[in-house]
Order: sequence, then structure tokens, then C-alpha cells
Amino acid sequence: MYSITIAGNLESCRTEAEISDATAAVVAVVYEGLDGWHTVVRDEHLNQIDADFKSTVGVAKEMLSHYINRRGENVPDNPTRGALALWLMRKDDGTAMGRRI
Repeated sequence: MYSITIAGNLESCRTEAEISDATAAVVAVVYEGLDGWHTVVRDEHLNQIDADFKSTVGVAKEMLSHYINRRGENVPDNPTRGALALWLMRKDDGTAMGRRI
């Protein structure tokens, strides 16, 4: 069983989905770059063909697809760290971090 946490990565300027295992350890990170979707597995022992893991990666991609600035393209000029975080977390429903903006 896995859980997904969406986070803005300020250093890489992208929105990511962190996949955690039952112990809350992050085992993989999913993000979309200009060249497509990426899954970075942090746990080398993780069975990547496991049906639950593959399903969770699919759910993570679906969740991320609603974040309009997930790829970090066209960043506003000179944003503060807080403004950049909020910008990365904007969704297609007009909210960011659960609040209407």
C-alpha cells in the first residue's frame, strides 16, 4: 500500500508526487518534464512491476496533471520562494494548496 504527497520542488522548479510506502518512507518521485513523465525510484529494492506500485504511479500522474505549472515553464520574474511555491501548486480549478486564488 502506497500514499501520494504532492509537493512543489523549488530547487528543480517543478511539482512532484512523492510516493511513500507503509512506513512513510519516500520510495519514488513522479514528475513531468519537458521531455515527458519521469519516475525516480529511491528504494532500489522496490519491485517496480508490482501492480500496486504501477497503479500508484498512474494515480500520481493523474493528480499531477491538474497542476498547471507542474513543469516549471515560464516562471514569473524574480518570485520569492513563497510565491514560487504557490505558483507551482496552482491547479486547473483555480485553487492552490486548497484555497481559491
